[in-house]
Amino acid sequence: MEKKIIGGVFKDQFDAVNVIEQLERNGYNRNDISIFAKDEVISRTITDKTEIDVSGDTKDHHNRGKKAGKGLGIGAGAGAVLGGAAGLALLAIPGVGPIMAAGPIAAAIEGGLIGAGGGGIVGALTGAGITEEQAKEYDKYLNEGYIVILVEADQTQEENVFGTYTSHNTRNTHMYPSYIGGKNNNY
Repeated sequence: MEKKIIGGVFKDQFDAVNVIEQLERNGYNRNDISIFAKDEVISRTITDKTEIDVSGDTKDHHNRGKKAGKGLGIGAGAGAVLGGAAGLALLAIPGVGPIMAAGPIAAAIEGGLIGAGGGGIVGALTGAGITEEQAKEYDKYLNEGYIVILVEADQTQEENVFGTYTSHNTRNTHMYPSYIGGKNNNY
């Protein structure tokens, strides 16, 4: 069965954490969920809140999860909620700068399986199988401080993933197929 990568874009950390947890309840493993964020505070708090493992990241593998709750000390701002996704790696992508990322797409970028090269995050995402138009949208959202969450879904999972994202206030519903309420008939 053909799979496609479906993305959600979140400004609110509560929504991003809730999406990750809902995807897990729906059968996704944390290693199946890719997360990208440019904001350092948000990235740190995601790192401290969940146990998402990035394949190939062995720098601090044995200490993952030991900082759970660290983000609570940051205060009521950006750090308080997402305070725990252990496993986020700092990637240096040309034209983008440092970006916090976790999951299979991040691991592929870090391992050189898909290259960001001169194409920045757009090149990396298109290398992972996302259309250039969608990759440019995600890049725009990242530059505006949003959190991007991506998962691969087959036809039986699609509606559930879209529903999870939309019920948690994703900002990119215009990118979704019209049968979900979006404007993209070519998804």
